[in-house]
This record gives sequence, C-alpha cells and structure tokens, in this order.
Amino acid sequence: MDLSKQNKECYILAMRGEWDNLGKVCKEAWKLVLPITGSGDTSLHLAVHSGKEEPLKTFLAQVMEIEYTLYWKSFAENTPLHEAATVGNLGAVKLLVELRKEDLLEMNIRGETPLYRAARYGKLEIVEYILNECEDYYTRSPLNWMAKGTPIIHAAIQSENFEMVMMLVDFDKSLLEMKDSKNQTALHVLANMPHIFESGYLKGFWAKLIYDWLPEDKIYPFNFFKFCSVNHNDSTSSSTHLEI
Repeated sequence: MDLSKQNKECYILAMRGEWDNLGKVCKEAWKLVLPITGSGDTSLHLAVHSGKEEPLKTFLAQVMEIEYTLYWKSFAENTPLHEAATVGNLGAVKLLVELRKEDLLEMNIRGETPLYRAARYGKLEIVEYILNECEDYYTRSPLNWMAKGTPIIHAAIQSENFEMVMMLVDFDKSLLEMKDSKNQTALHVLANMPHIFESGYLKGFWAKLIYDWLPEDKIYPFNFFKFCSVNHNDSTSSSTHLEI
C-alpha cells in the first residue's frame, strides 16, 4: 500500500473511532507520527479525540522507541497537548504533560499555549488541572496570558464558562488589568455580551462578579449604576445602553 492510501485509511479509521484497527495499521511506530490530514495532524493528534487515555497511551509507548518529534506539531503548530486541551481530554492531557512537560509553553501559530487553548474553548477540567497540578514555572509564564493581542481572560469570558473565568481570576487577579489590542478590559468584553444579562441589567451573580473583580485601587473608571440602562420609553422595542 502506498503512503497516501495508508494515510487516508488511517484518517478514516480515526474519524470512525476505530482505534484498535488504527493501531493494527500503524504497527510500525513511524506511521503514527506521519501527517495524515491536510492540516498536518498525525494519528497522535487525532487519538486525543477518543475522549480517553487510550489509544494515546499505547501509541505514545510505541513512538518512544523512535525519533518522534519531526511531525510533533501540525501545520498550525499545534502539539498533541494543544489538541487534547482543545477537546477537553483530561486523561490525554495528563499523559502528554508527563511525557513532555515543556509542551505546556509551546505556542501554535496563533501564539496559544495549551492553557490558553483550553481557556478559549471553555475546558474547565483542563484549566483546573494545569493551574493546580503543574509547576508555577509553566502555569505563571507570561506566554500563557496573551495570544494575537487577546488576553486569556478575554478568551475565557467569550467561551461563556464563567466558573472557569473565576478560577483564572482567583489564580491571578492581575489578569483583569490586561487590555487587548483594542484597549479593552475584561469588563468591556462583558459589556459587549448583552445576552448574558437579564433584561439588560447586571443582577445577582453578575453584580457580585463585577464587584469582586474590581481592584481596590479603582483602576477602572467604572460606575455600576451607569453600566447598564434600559430605555423604558420605547414602546416598540427594548434596547440596552451600555456605558463605561
């Protein structure tokens, strides 16, 4: 079988979740580390989509016997750890961190580390594991905090996993001081997401969220009572006016 046909077969098996059959086709370890998709993903990248440790654990044991790093990154420069963090496969993340802890600070072409990637896609378990179980050298690196002019806290807010957002803030409150390429803070990002507010107002949890986050030295010129207002005079429609 020529290489292109084999790659196609490997890709089809991975997409079907036929991991045992994929392992049989890739008995020779070097086949596991060759790109099999148009974006340069290998069988290792795709294996994390199983949602479990296997077949990645078996595949990694195989490739340890060879020089496996040549195609460790896809064409977008995602490592298997990036991929595992993106899909939220905690078992795979743990395996890959144990194997290559340095990949925690590898960046893809967007400038994203695996932690940033997990935050962007709202993967709470992955963010929690990296923040709590990995050394500060990796978790507190500034490489994690910004990608393409967008702070990690902004990306986390846009994922709408607010438990994860609070976890990041509890880990490092200074993240709230970060501004994106448009000079916007995390509060600006929240203000531009009116669908998360009840009737255009910040209430309950959201009010507490804002007040808990505000720095004691009042870095932000923030007026809560002007933050959201509803035009009750418009009988044909209700519109929300956000002012900061």
